[in-house]
Amino acid sequence: MVETAFFWGIVSALSLPLGAILGLVWRPGSRITSAFMAFGAGALLFALTIELMAHVPHYVDTHGNGALVVAVIGAVAGGVLFSVLNKFLNDRGAFLRSLSNVRDHVARTKKARARRLLRRLAKISVLKDLPSDDLAELVKYVRKERFAPGELIFRRGDDSREIHFVREGGVRLYEEVPDRYARDDSPPATNAIAEFQAGDTFGERAVISGVSRQTTARAATRTTLYTLDKDDLDVLLEQRPQLKPVIEALASHQDHAGADELDAQAEGDDELDTVNLPISERDIQEESRGAAGSAGAAMAIWLGIAIDGVPESLVIGTLAIDTGGMSLAFIVGVFLANFPEAMSSAVIMRRHAFSIPRIMWMWSSLCLLTGLGAMFGAWVFPPDPAGTAFFIKLAVEGVAAGAMLTMIAETMLPEAFEHGGSVTGLATLIGFLAALSVAALGA
Repeated sequence: MVETAFFWGIVSALSLPLGAILGLVWRPGSRITSAFMAFGAGALLFALTIELMAHVPHYVDTHGNGALVVAVIGAVAGGVLFSVLNKFLNDRGAFLRSLSNVRDHVARTKKARARRLLRRLAKISVLKDLPSDDLAELVKYVRKERFAPGELIFRRGDDSREIHFVREGGVRLYEEVPDRYARDDSPPATNAIAEFQAGDTFGERAVISGVSRQTTARAATRTTLYTLDKDDLDVLLEQRPQLKPVIEALASHQDHAGADELDAQAEGDDELDTVNLPISERDIQEESRGAAGSAGAAMAIWLGIAIDGVPESLVIGTLAIDTGGMSLAFIVGVFLANFPEAMSSAVIMRRHAFSIPRIMWMWSSLCLLTGLGAMFGAWVFPPDPAGTAFFIKLAVEGVAAGAMLTMIAETMLPEAFEHGGSVTGLATLIGFLAALSVAALGA
């Protein structure tokens, strides 16, 4: 029986290395991959609802309402467990295994950075009285820049394109001092005329008046600036003309917020939920490149994929020893769901500099892990459990079903819809009907 469970576990997971190979060789377009993903999700939904959880009403008749309670609690626990582990691993680089996870991670990261930026901009005195929704909209256009001590920020004669808010460190402005004895090729002498600290604003007068830079600015220490580009400022003022007096006020005086000033606009956090923070391809590439190069990213990806497969393998083990025999529809559903996931993930991992041998090792080892998980499920549970053993088995199946259904909702269908659009619903239906046909013909 244990050997049979191992066999069916391997069969259901063979689609992992096969899908990875097809993805690396074929590199299908996003619309085709989405159709595959939706088809697999539909097949797995059939396996979950009909082949796994449809028995619960019968269990209620034979074992009482306690069976329903155990199944429901198990499913909720499985869904929560998957969500928590999925987020934990995604924050450590596992989000690279699917495009939907990549976009979701970038969106959450960008939102978190925007919240921190909002609180810090609210410390600038000319902005602190700005309505929270206007301040939240301003955050959308501001970017963070870092400068080493002595590094050039802008030079005299440059076009005035940016307004700068000092977040940390300091900035010195210099004017050129004429020296009639200097050689023509020697750099001009400079004289420091102003210094800005955290909370100060500089560069805004030239931007608003449209003249070129009249001074040179360099970082006095290691410095962090928040920068607003003139083109973005023009767009912002067109959308929100009520901000024009605030921007003009920046040009009339310098502002400095004390170190003990409170986050006067902390309530603006809620306004960020209504602001559309655009996610560019550059945002995705930068975040993905940083995650791919981090220590432990490959392991996080492997574990992220494993939490998708371990619940399935345990169920396969329990079904393999069931007196009713193995459910071919469940095996087909898992096989079809694994295939597009591996195909899509292999393409994404390859795009982020993962070697082909490493990719194939990851998917092949997960295939073996699924077989071992099925063996474990068959070894732990008796073929026809009774009493406490029955409820433990039902709880495990509930946890697996909850985790698998949450995985479909959080990863497979969002990724399919993001690039497949209208084809997603039809492909999901076809996958469901395909699994139904297998079950009907095999009955």
